Amino acid sequence: MTSPSIFIVEDELIVAEDIKQTLKSLGYTVAGHAKSGELAIDKIKETKPDLVLMDIHLAGKMDGIETAGRIRSLFDIPVIYLTAHADTVLLERAKITEPYGYVLKPYDERELHSVIQMALYKHATERALHHSEETKRVLVNATEDILFLVDTQGTLLVVNDALARLTGKTTGELEGSSAYDLVAQKIVTPKMACWHLNPHKEKRIQFEEQAGGIWYDTTIYPVYDTSGNPLKYAVYIRDITQKKKTDEQLEHNQEFFRSLIEEASDIIAIMNRDGTFARPSPSLNRALDYPTHVIMNTTIFDLVVPDDLQMVKKIFADIVQQPGMIRPVRLKFTTKSGTPYAVKGILSNLFNNVFIDGIVLNGWIETE
Repeated sequence: MTSPSIFIVEDELIVAEDIKQTLKSLGYTVAGHAKSGELAIDKIKETKPDLVLMDIHLAGKMDGIETAGRIRSLFDIPVIYLTAHADTVLLERAKITEPYGYVLKPYDERELHSVIQMALYKHATERALHHSEETKRVLVNATEDILFLVDTQGTLLVVNDALARLTGKTTGELEGSSAYDLVAQKIVTPKMACWHLNPHKEKRIQFEEQAGGIWYDTTIYPVYDTSGNPLKYAVYIRDITQKKKTDEQLEHNQEFFRSLIEEASDIIAIMNRDGTFARPSPSLNRALDYPTHVIMNTTIFDLVVPDDLQMVKKIFADIVQQPGMIRPVRLKFTTKSGTPYAVKGILSNLFNNVFIDGIVLNGWIETE
């Protein structure tokens, strides 16, 4: 395992050399040394150390505090200050750069080692947390659906870009604001905003509602404490307006097709993959002299004459395997009274048609 590398920024060469030897004895790698802030930034860019020991009182245009601030913004490398004076004003200014620790000169070897270890651990933890938060942010924004986390008081804790776009605000502006502002803007309904929600320990709540003329499918996942009380709610909202329109059109088309079958004088029948009748026309019922409920509980193979059974099974099997296939047929049926009928027409595989979804027999009956 590679030992952590540390860069030293110290304008006193004797002190810098002493620190270098101490770091080596503690098992660290010394990435380099610089006497000024400007030189330090150039060298750190090349060496990319794990940590920087920074003399707070540097000579030159940039002191240690300014240099540390630049290092933090440019490289995200933790900095520990070395100082011989615990000046209150100076330390207050140094806090702005968010250092990972302070070591007073003359330093104690064990204290230096302890501060370095804590700084490295803290920085690694922060990076892991940042990576985790970034991963979560990517996930919640990898959809056009609305996602947000809200507490029981209605405060938005986390929102995704999809919701921000609807409001014309940034995610930062929305987080911390009230979800009920979204209700006032008719972006969500009170129920979507979890207003007076009483989940009764449910793991998932789902419903459909309109907001601002748009249909939404909403799923709410309550987050409970150890006593079973809700702490917050994860809300997932999907626009289903187009689905609603499609469903309405599908229902309209199915009703139209059903009416067409009912009123047709020719034979129209829809069959499932196993040959059972899904929707026979009244004309077929009348011709074969079977009531609808009997036809619905039988298959085309039960109605054809025995001599044609194998031929019909082969034709049907071929058509079932080929979506869109159309084949002319002449099928011989036997009525309830035993009278033979021949149906001339076509068999069509329309399983790829959402309105029909079946094998369609369309033709006319001829008395033999």
